[in-house]
Amino acid sequence: MTVHVFSGPTVSAARVRELLPGAVTHPPVRHGDLMRLGAGPGDTVLIIDGLWHQSAPVRHKEILALLAEGAAVVGAASMGALRAAELAPYGMVGIGRVFEDFRSGALDADDEVAVLHTDDGNPLSEALVNLRTALTRAAADGQLEDIEADRLAELARSLPYTSRSWSVLGRLAVGEGLGPAFSRADAWRRTHPCDAKREDAEQALALVAAGLPPAPGVGAWAGEPWRTSFVRYWQAAFRPGAVACGQPVSFLALLHHQQLYDPGFPDRWRTRALAAIAHETRDDVCRPVRSEAVERAALRFAAVAGVEVASMFGDQLAHWLTEEEMSQLPPEEALVRIVVRSARLDGAWTVWPATVAEAGDLLGSVPLAAEAVAAAFAANADIEAADPHHTTAHLSAERIAAHLAHRWGLPEDSGHAVLDAAARDRAFRDFAGAVEVARAFYLSARAVVATPSAFLAGAGARQSPRT
Repeated sequence: MTVHVFSGPTVSAARVRELLPGAVTHPPVRHGDLMRLGAGPGDTVLIIDGLWHQSAPVRHKEILALLAEGAAVVGAASMGALRAAELAPYGMVGIGRVFEDFRSGALDADDEVAVLHTDDGNPLSEALVNLRTALTRAAADGQLEDIEADRLAELARSLPYTSRSWSVLGRLAVGEGLGPAFSRADAWRRTHPCDAKREDAEQALALVAAGLPPAPGVGAWAGEPWRTSFVRYWQAAFRPGAVACGQPVSFLALLHHQQLYDPGFPDRWRTRALAAIAHETRDDVCRPVRSEAVERAALRFAAVAGVEVASMFGDQLAHWLTEEEMSQLPPEEALVRIVVRSARLDGAWTVWPATVAEAGDLLGSVPLAAEAVAAAFAANADIEAADPHHTTAHLSAERIAAHLAHRWGLPEDSGHAVLDAAARDRAFRDFAGAVEVARAFYLSARAVVATPSAFLAGAGARQSPRT
């Protein structure tokens, strides 16, 4: 059993390990982090802190995916309390006063727990829930009238979360005629330290260390169609599909690399797409490349649906076919290319795989692709470390486009129709989409000799990007 804890700044990693020896500590959770864990039955994931301003926050269905796979998910104090209050009906366990207040509705704003902090977890502002708790306790101890505590809490709430602190609240209180009340509250809290979020976090750590609370069983919702195309995309984008050079490589990165550089990918995609169009079974999807039976079945299905080249307008044909193809291809082959090019890798369609197992014969050599992807990411990291301004986002789209056209064996003067057709044969929406995907691999792949094995396995030289 593995216990994963996402924390900081509420409680440090050192404190987590002190209260929960053996825990695997992580920075505040963000979108994608839970998918990378590979957690399952017997594992526990405790969410304390999470990012939401600097990056996309953890999605609710990322947590549902963990619960559905048998992991226990616990939340407390900050982002964990928010998500636990929202997902308690689905089996996420919440601990602490902050969680209880969110679940009951006593607290109803996400910024109650938000703080500004440095990258290493040093808080630069005070959480509203901590200010509110201190004021409430001061009133209970007779240092404030209830109405004074309420008015000070409303003043604190009026501040942006990035500016909330006792000193800023004090200056604001003086301007509102609450200076004496604030002084009494400030004097009280200096001798009565109060950190509601930390208290809840440490309570949660102690309970998890003691083997409590028991994780509730997954409800009937797990069998319902809640796994949207977004969930499948996140699984593909974040879950490890292979390991190379000691680093996990996501399935989506493997798939993208083969889309771009594996010469056999277009034929494999053609067979898979046609099999899906013809409503073949998943086993049939993995037939040998360019199966004639699959093509005939897809053409029969298209005929039943009334889809035929003769009924298409010229601009429709020109969108999917090159001028040469329109003038030279027989109608059957032209129709096959049109339906394949219109069938993109899209998570909303079940032909789109989210794992290596689902991909089946769509993928070529996974180990070779994983090595190439790991080499590409390492090259990108080395270059960015040397100069933070040199990132893949700054690469020239024109250079990447020329690189792909060369790798795909296209003439240098190829027009948009030819480029788009080649990209669609590789399951991209268009050539511009392929160029954007290639940013992650360009620096490494451009230095590889253009041979079939090198497309998959070569690691490029570490060179500065040209913008």
